[in-house]
Amino acid sequence: MSHPRLALALAVALNSICTVGLADTPFVNRDSLLAPSVLVKQAPATSASDRVYSESSDLAPSVAPLPSNAEDLDKVVAVVNDDIITSLQLAQRVAAIRARLQQQDPNALPPEEVLRRQVLQQMILQDVELQIAKRAGIKVDQATLDQAIGNIARANNLTPDQLRQALAQQGQSWTQFEDDLRDRILVDRLTQQEVESRIHIGPDEVKTFARQLKELGGVSFDLQQIFIPLPDNPTPDAISAARRQAQEIRDRLEAGASFSRLAAEVSSSRDALQGGRLGWVKAAELPPAISQTLMSLKPGEISPVIPGPTGFHIFKVLDTKHEEPTVTEVKAAAIVLRASNGLQLQEAEARAQDIETALQGGTRFSELARRYSQDPSTAAAGGELGWVAPGKLPDELERTLLALQPGAVSSPVRVGDAIYILQAQAQRQVPVGDEQILAAARMQLYNRIARQRLEEWQRRIRDGAYVEILDPSLRSRDA
Repeated sequence: MSHPRLALALAVALNSICTVGLADTPFVNRDSLLAPSVLVKQAPATSASDRVYSESSDLAPSVAPLPSNAEDLDKVVAVVNDDIITSLQLAQRVAAIRARLQQQDPNALPPEEVLRRQVLQQMILQDVELQIAKRAGIKVDQATLDQAIGNIARANNLTPDQLRQALAQQGQSWTQFEDDLRDRILVDRLTQQEVESRIHIGPDEVKTFARQLKELGGVSFDLQQIFIPLPDNPTPDAISAARRQAQEIRDRLEAGASFSRLAAEVSSSRDALQGGRLGWVKAAELPPAISQTLMSLKPGEISPVIPGPTGFHIFKVLDTKHEEPTVTEVKAAAIVLRASNGLQLQEAEARAQDIETALQGGTRFSELARRYSQDPSTAAAGGELGWVAPGKLPDELERTLLALQPGAVSSPVRVGDAIYILQAQAQRQVPVGDEQILAAARMQLYNRIARQRLEEWQRRIRDGAYVEILDPSLRSRDA
């Protein structure tokens, strides 16, 4: 059985399950309630510097901390706090990304030395994030991993065994696949804890945004971007230098340079090695300065340099949609375990793991809901919630449900004293009503703020880490 497009399908499925792609896709994937339902995120920036020391970093060593058995390892190319990245790890990641680029857009493939530098920068940021997640005690148990694998398999119309066979046919290691997936779930949980859970939106903000949403709710753009970052606490000279660099890049684009190739060479965002491809993005979820500029462009045109809080953006508009605003409703089911109903939280968490294991074993969701759910209004009906309209569930559950592909099941989600396991059965688009516009506005405003906060947080943790690149050929040109 051959699956030539499986790698791309797997990346999409991973986004829907744990909000992180296989190798280098952006981290936030909280789909909004306003159609079109596919949301591709603005990617976070990474620092361009090769040696970063911040006095605020409690991990920065006085010298590069090489392990005692370094001579038994392949060549060390970078030190990241108390961890290392080896030439073998880098070569494996570069090979995977090179193969994907050649399949998706051969014109986006940069020179080998540029590709290696870009990939290393992505690996450094990911390493920093994983270190923080582990220090915070965030873990991914086997049941959660198995549930994610099951969701990926279903999204590709495969069983888990067939998924394993398909990856083997493509020469991919199952162990590496599981490790990558676990890492991405870890980072997703970290960003939920450090960024998303700290976003608070007042009712007046939502009402103001709802008025804007009525004008932009049906507009979306298919975009590519190049992003030139600013350092933390930038000086006026640093801002001027970044602006000049962005303008020089735009001049090259106007002179006919390939946007995809330049993005792969110079952009400092995680979509760089996808040729800067963002995909379809809702206008209302972009900062006003960006959405207003893009509204004036035709497909194929390139934006001027647009300043943002963390750097400078250049966009290419591939296409634009103007549609009637609609909202996404999800047909769903839920299993609810309540710690306040005689089942203590620890017992509820253990029961949730047992349910995940049973689902992996093929037990029907409805059967488990009837047996275990403690929601009296839905348990007897197999946990059926029917069609869930915007604003009908707590925000965290709504975001989780919208991120699931039809047929997928979520990992346990704790809200208050209850643990929820959600099943997405189908999605549909319905016209926006006055009673739904506030819920849709709240979700899209949340997405806009989350992107900006994520960029700021990732720049802060990257600049607060000790990073030393030992291989001179992998250092940035301005280092």
